Amino acid sequence: MSVEGKIGAEFPSAQTPSQPGLSRRHLMMGAGLLAVSGLSIARTPKQRYPDLTTKQFEALFPSSFGNWRTLPVSELVMPPESDLANKLYQHIVTKTYVNGDVSVMFLAAYNSVQLNNVQLHRPEVCYYAGGFSIDLSKPVDIQLPRNEVIPARTVTASLGSRHENILYWTRIGNEFPQSQVTQRVSMTKANLEGYLADGLLLRMSVLNPDNKASIAQMTGFIEDLLAHSSPGTRRLITGVA
Repeated sequence: MSVEGKIGAEFPSAQTPSQPGLSRRHLMMGAGLLAVSGLSIARTPKQRYPDLTTKQFEALFPSSFGNWRTLPVSELVMPPESDLANKLYQHIVTKTYVNGDVSVMFLAAYNSVQLNNVQLHRPEVCYYAGGFSIDLSKPVDIQLPRNEVIPARTVTASLGSRHENILYWTRIGNEFPQSQVTQRVSMTKANLEGYLADGLLLRMSVLNPDNKASIAQMTGFIEDLLAHSSPGTRRLITGVA
């Protein structure tokens, strides 16, 4: 028997009916599965913003700046206590700033990663859960220095003789969704772009029944805060350092 014959005897050809082996169809299917697997790994969202320590986060919001000072106590309406509420944010800062006869209750809540099952808690929910009636809730654009426009929302809530006007915005990555629906859309877009967006809720409120005057007071406050803030604070609040 020739050498070729011996080799053929020990290793039958893949075309021999008794030895099925891997067909072209099997190879193509395997290649397709590998490609899908690789795409899935490549599209797994990555965390874009690093976690902040409590000390780092609190340092972003000074106790005083310009003509503004903080009071030792605050009347802020907070999210209801629950396991879910405790998971909503990594960090929360609450302060009451005063400047002359203007008093602004301030809250900044942050999470470096926003997930579909743990999202920013919009203030309408907090106030309603606290027994307030929501008399007004509408989108509003806030004009800031540097020609920046922040899509925000204004809310009027009342409880007995307390009439509170609230101005707030949520930042998901680089977007400012003005509703719960668009908030989810912003999170989905970020995931499709390949990263997990961070989330900020910035909320201000004043005890003033005049909505228009209240917005002017709170806009002036945030302009002063940004003017005296570090690039890190600006990036957190506006998405731009």
